This record gives sequence, C-alpha cells and structure tokens, in this order.
Amino acid sequence: MKVNQKYIADLLKISRVTVTKALQDHPDIAISTVKKVKALADELGYIPNIVGRSLSTKKTNTIGVVVPKINHSFFSTIIEEMYTKAQALGYQIILMVSFENEESELANVKSLLSMNVDGIIIDSVSTSAKDKSYELILKHQKPLIYIDRKPRSIKKVESIVFDDYNLSYKLTNLLIDRGYKDIMYITGSQEVNICYDRLIGFKTAMSDARLDVPTDWILNADLDKENSYKVFQKYLENNSKLPEAIVCVNDFVALGVYEACEKNQIKIPDDISIVGFGHLNISNLVQPPLSTVKLDLQKASFVAVEKLIAMINDQPYEKNNIIGGEIIFRESVK
Repeated sequence: MKVNQKYIADLLKISRVTVTKALQDHPDIAISTVKKVKALADELGYIPNIVGRSLSTKKTNTIGVVVPKINHSFFSTIIEEMYTKAQALGYQIILMVSFENEESELANVKSLLSMNVDGIIIDSVSTSAKDKSYELILKHQKPLIYIDRKPRSIKKVESIVFDDYNLSYKLTNLLIDRGYKDIMYITGSQEVNICYDRLIGFKTAMSDARLDVPTDWILNADLDKENSYKVFQKYLENNSKLPEAIVCVNDFVALGVYEACEKNQIKIPDDISIVGFGHLNISNLVQPPLSTVKLDLQKASFVAVEKLIAMINDQPYEKNNIIGGEIIFRESVK
C-alpha cells in the first residue's frame, strides 16, 4: 500500500491538514502532535510527493545546476559548496553536466525545466552569439543565474563572476616586475566572459608597460588541455623563438603546455615560465608546481545559491556580483 498523508492521518485519527502542517513544523500544531506525526512517517518510510506539492504550492524547492564537467576540482568544489548552502536553506540541487557541449547544455536545461525546478544556475559552455539555453529559460520565466562563465552576448542577466580582468592585469604586472618581457597568452573563445576579460587584462598590462605582444603569440586552445597541447605543439614546430613566459587562461590549458614542453625537452622554469588561472588541485602536484590564481569558489557558490533563492521568493538581492581571488607563485616561475 502506498504511504501518503491520508494514510498517516487515518492511523493517528487526525485530519490530513494536521499531518501536512505537522510535517512542515507549522506553529499551529502542538509539538507533541508534530513528534507523533513525524515518528510514524519515519516508521512507515513516508516520502513527500514533490510533484503533488508543486501543484499546490507552485514550488518544488529544487534548484537546477548545470556545469561543464565534474571530474575537475574547480567544478566539483563549486558543486559541493552549492549543495551545502542549498541544503542549509531548505533546497535540493538537481545536477546536470554539459561536458563542454552547447547542445548537451540545452538538453540539460530542457530536462530541468521538465522537472519544474524553481530556478537554474549555469556555468555556461556557450560560445554562440544567440544562446539557446538562455532563450528557453527566458520563455519559461524561470529565475536564472550564471556563475563563473557566461556568454558575453547576454547582457541583462544576473551573474556571479570572478574579478578576471583585474586579477589577470595584476598577474601580468607581477611577471613584468620579475623581468619578463616576451610573454605569450593562450586563451579560449572570446564569446566567453572569462576568456575575454582575462585576455584584455593581460593585453592592458602589457600595453601599460609598453611591451609588444606579437599576433601569433595569442593562441586559442578552447579552455581545454588537449587542445592546448596541440596548439602549443604546433607553435613549437613552426617557430624557433620561445617566449620567456606563458600566461594561460586556466590551469587545464597550462597543463597542456606542460605536456608539450615535456615532449620537446623544454625545461620549466629554466627555459620558459608558465602561469595558470583557477587553482586546480593538481596545480600543486605537477612538477614543477604551477603558479596560478586561486579564486574564492566557496563565496561565489554561496552567493549564487542565496541570490537565486531570493529571486525565486521575490526577495531583494544584490545585483551582479564580482568575486575576488589570490595570486599564488610557485616553482613554474623563476
């Protein structure tokens, strides 16, 4: 027999409304009744019907989250922190993974909308001028927040982003202060905010220091270790001059450069210095340990969840947030 609130009410000889309120800790219900209802519900293995509840309350107390990857310490940290904050605020997270694919991201969003989640948080992989996922969420009038990555073409949307421009500018300046002049940059699609902002920060710092950056020293690796390896390997095959240092848009791109250097017997940092961005767990384990930018993932995750829940409940919230970070120099830089 299916255990529902009516069944619990019949066993306790109370009304179904009383059971509903008791399970929600409603102040109208005596504490002794709340304890009896909850004890019997636990004994019977009762689980609330989310679909049924959503029909009456118009809410499911669920948040949809879409990330590019999960076998990646950057994203797994964000996911864990979001779970922690969401549970503390009485919400559950339904997780989807896009695997760095726009069509998969769209399919993820369709699935979340079909589950009637109350709102959605996306770490976007979109590089299109017109983002299909955003358009679909807009049609369904669901609260949406972008975290970390967002399509640059979308202007009027809430986001939690990192201080990418200023951190990249500061990182480049610190390299210049250490005597580096010939610096290469490896980036991703300029439709993605982190790629654009970090590259502009780098270029501005170089320009302010009156240092040139040859056109062929701005390489595109699509935020990916494998592509980074291929792109830098191709550069090495076609050019004899090594840059003194390489600034990479993220740590995964930096790890691809590490592999190319190893294949070509280029020593880090004796022959070339390398810095990343994002502070992956592995960045401190590679040899030599990678210099990088550590971002405040906990704060970004907590703010994203808090803001989305405020949007869901029509409560006031702070507009677009920018989260800081810390530059960490290790042995990959002289």
